[in-house]
Amino acid sequence: MKKILFLLVVLAFVGCDNKDLPEPKGTFNPQALITIRAANGVKTRSTVSGLTALEVVQNAVNIKWQSHYFGDAYSESTKDIARTFIEAHRDLQTPALKMWGTDILYKEQEDSQIAIYKDFIHGFNVVITDNQNDTIAYIPDEVINNARPLIEAAFADENYTEVYRIFDEAFTFLPIE
Repeated sequence: MKKILFLLVVLAFVGCDNKDLPEPKGTFNPQALITIRAANGVKTRSTVSGLTALEVVQNAVNIKWQSHYFGDAYSESTKDIARTFIEAHRDLQTPALKMWGTDILYKEQEDSQIAIYKDFIHGFNVVITDNQNDTIAYIPDEVINNARPLIEAAFADENYTEVYRIFDEAFTFLPIE
């Protein structure tokens, strides 16, 4: 009887057609880098007044913001949060700044579920500072507010590739003039 049951189980798996399996919607990539580019219309190189996109990228040391979230925990009080840019996070060709994809999506250690950090996508007053701690650029709040529902919808759909894509396309900075 056990052999017959085992044989039926094996046949059931062999009989499964790959088209019956759900298509992967997107992949979690802990090595992903996500991009913050200059907004459309920002000069990339030499301009008379204000910083260029290239100068912002060259001089950026930190990205700082405020949020009611820290990771994914909500707080009534506002939190001040910052990330530092290292040389590997400067794309001088585009020009653009990079953040780790794990600043947005991460894998929980307890159950290996993919989770989303809400602090950045619910952030406001996002600024980029130089080594003097002077603000040299900012991400308008409306950029984040417009991207948030798209990112949250892609995350809810478990389409992590789409989360990275939306971030890459939506998040742009403006130099301080």
